[in-house]
Amino acid sequence: MEEMDHSYMKIAVIDDDRAVLTALNAALSDFGFSVNVFQNPRQGIQWIQENGADIVICDIYMPECDGFEVLKQVKAIDPQCDFIFMTAHSQVEIAIRALRNGATDFFEKPFNPSSLRAAMERTQRFRMLRQEKELLTSHIHDFSEDYGQKPQFNRVMLGQSEPMKKIASLIVDLAESSATVLIQGESGTGKELTAQAIHQASPRRNKLFLTVNCPSIPEELFESELFGHRRGAFTGAIETRGGYLRAVEGGTLFLDEIGDLPLKSQAKILRLLEQKTFLPIGEHREVASDARIIAATNHDLEALVEKKLFRQDLYYRLKVCTIWQPPLRERKEDIPLLALYFALLFSTEMGKAIDGIDDQALNMLCAYDYPGNVRELRNIIESSVIHCRHKGQLKKNDLPDFFCKHSSPPSESAEPSAWPPESIRFEEVESTLYREALSRTQNNVSAAARLLGLSRGKLRRRLSDLKIPH
Repeated sequence: MEEMDHSYMKIAVIDDDRAVLTALNAALSDFGFSVNVFQNPRQGIQWIQENGADIVICDIYMPECDGFEVLKQVKAIDPQCDFIFMTAHSQVEIAIRALRNGATDFFEKPFNPSSLRAAMERTQRFRMLRQEKELLTSHIHDFSEDYGQKPQFNRVMLGQSEPMKKIASLIVDLAESSATVLIQGESGTGKELTAQAIHQASPRRNKLFLTVNCPSIPEELFESELFGHRRGAFTGAIETRGGYLRAVEGGTLFLDEIGDLPLKSQAKILRLLEQKTFLPIGEHREVASDARIIAATNHDLEALVEKKLFRQDLYYRLKVCTIWQPPLRERKEDIPLLALYFALLFSTEMGKAIDGIDDQALNMLCAYDYPGNVRELRNIIESSVIHCRHKGQLKKNDLPDFFCKHSSPPSESAEPSAWPPESIRFEEVESTLYREALSRTQNNVSAAARLLGLSRGKLRRRLSDLKIPH
């Protein structure tokens, strides 16, 4: 901790023992913290209310009011303030009770510098991870809010790379129209998520979004499944069925892997796109369709056209509005964000105390090319969380064996990756958060401070420390 500047962090220490205050003040000052000590707990609470504090260190038993009352009042002032209790050796059960009541950590007294240092390091790491998680949540919410969808943890697009920013811009452009969209890209890149984002950003968002996996439907059943049929129209048609198009009326029909459709079925899709009508099997009158069609493929449709495996007229009808979904190897700067998101997602689902990914593991994750794209990264992180038997960050040994055999971090002489692991540390996340807040408020520091839940003075100090113009 000595090599890092903690002077911007405000520490309040509350203890009725003057000798303890003096010792803690000296030790924390040596660590580089800005320290304020209070022998009277009520004076300490008043100071925290007026000035704010990042971390409060407090004794449990004091005559004016005990530590639990101080904890309660401090959390009422600032729920984000971290709280460390000092306990006697015989008070371990009370310390556990304190953690359950919202304390971040505790150490025993009489303390020694190493135990104090350990408690401060754990608390700072907790703060860093909380900031990272809040940033992730903010990023998810921002994307969802911008494109009119409610954030859902299992249905989310993440990325800060230029290709993902371009896709976000295209989603905005395409959302207001009802034009057919073709999304191209390798398997596992998130084509369906892009289709869903277009739907959720459009005026159709309150109608159904329905995915049809084209290769999964036998050719002889495709027309019936899509357009529906009348009872008795063919052997086995024991009842009238509406089909996908009627079910999704007014909404969006997503035809996944349209490049795998046989030519006969392609002709039916072409007529639907050109006429906006379809004919259920056994009916004699066409039905108008108000469903928006979004198609996706992992094939090179132009090459299939040349081989006469895909209709040229359908290809030209589909390619009016196109989106190229880049493979993960072409947007590696998104890997840390995605990996951390999946780690937090699966650890929450499985009830495991995993709160991040260490630098060595993240370096290996960033070095891999992901032939299976985001889907493969998700599976790797899920497997890592399942097999992880320790608390804290995922480590290299938690990664699947097959992945470790095919992935090695770059050597020291190699060029750095687009987003090296060290850039996901607290200072980088904090800087990103502050810049975003300033951008959202047109560089109004007061408004940005309110948005971040900070005092104006504290935000100004941090902006100066991080050399962010304001």
